[in-house]
Amino acid sequence: MTLHQYTLIAIMAVVVIVLRSIPFVLFSGKRKVPPTLLYLGKVLTAAAIAMLVVYSLYGNLNYPQAGAKNLPAGLLASAVTIILHWFFKNPLISIIAGTASYMFLI
Repeated sequence: MTLHQYTLIAIMAVVVIVLRSIPFVLFSGKRKVPPTLLYLGKVLTAAAIAMLVVYSLYGNLNYPQAGAKNLPAGLLASAVTIILHWFFKNPLISIIAGTASYMFLI
């Protein structure tokens, strides 16, 4: 690799570290987390899962010649994801199991 590539990687690493440390710096100690951020923390996981489900099914419906055979697999994997998230309330389990079931089914 060249010096330019190493420099880009170093800059990206610094930016990621700074961005990930901002919440800890802002909300550590006595400062309370705003209610808006608490609300977003509760609803964004479900919204992200719903967006992924809709996106995966839309791709199958939008291009029927390429994805029609994958539609039942997408529906079944989406159902697995939704059911697991409903019971376990753990996004990591839901997303990993839904992705694994979709990959297994196709």
